[in-house]
Amino acid sequence: MVNGLVMMLVVATAFGAETPGRVAIESSPIHVILIGGFVSDPSAKQIEGTSGRGGNSGMYRLRNDLRQYDHVSAEYFNWNGTRTGEINAPDPPMAEGIAKSVRDYHAQHPHERLIIVGNSWGGHTAREVCEKLAVDPVVPLEHVVFLDPSSLGRVKHGQRAGELPPNVRRATNYYTRHLLSWRHWADEPRVENIDLGDPKYGFQVAGGPPYNATIDTQGHIWAEWDERIHYDIRRRIAQVRFETTESLPGD
Repeated sequence: MVNGLVMMLVVATAFGAETPGRVAIESSPIHVILIGGFVSDPSAKQIEGTSGRGGNSGMYRLRNDLRQYDHVSAEYFNWNGTRTGEINAPDPPMAEGIAKSVRDYHAQHPHERLIIVGNSWGGHTAREVCEKLAVDPVVPLEHVVFLDPSSLGRVKHGQRAGELPPNVRRATNYYTRHLLSWRHWADEPRVENIDLGDPKYGFQVAGGPPYNATIDTQGHIWAEWDERIHYDIRRRIAQVRFETTESLPGD
């Protein structure tokens, strides 16, 4: 496990939490729900833990990385609500099944804050889960991360963004410029948009994945695995863990 104090110091440095007279305070534990994309069911070697950094699911790899942190738990679902290795199971539970699982977890651990991370079709499912959890009894979601979300083949015209469900405190939308993705999430102040194809964010680099392409699907595929994006997601989750500040003694 990563010691909580070490993590606090890293986050304080990264986010400027250690401003004069202030100190980062470790807050309540976090539970992260990761939802994979189309045909991104973890491979047998991933599930066994023998695939190294490879495999068939970037979100499952991120799940394993998050489990190394102190007071952070994480679980994985396929986009259709099935568990690892079961994407082709008959009658998959879909978003309803994930929402029920999250409700049950919240009932058992009401003090823990919830974060959802969804990639591609998993981003579409994440949105559906948020909507289902917005119905009484409402389950609050601290942060939802959409990693190049796509609804192509799942809804008419393949586009789905609109208003963020009211139970979501904030969201981050990492997107490529590919036509199959949601791209920029407009008119939603709780959503921070990260254009992966814009060099200013540091993900679009010479010789790197074509996040700025509208037709080439390689950027969409790479986004699931990009270590830099995963690091940024972990950084944001760490920020949630240490976002509360208070005055130093004697201030």
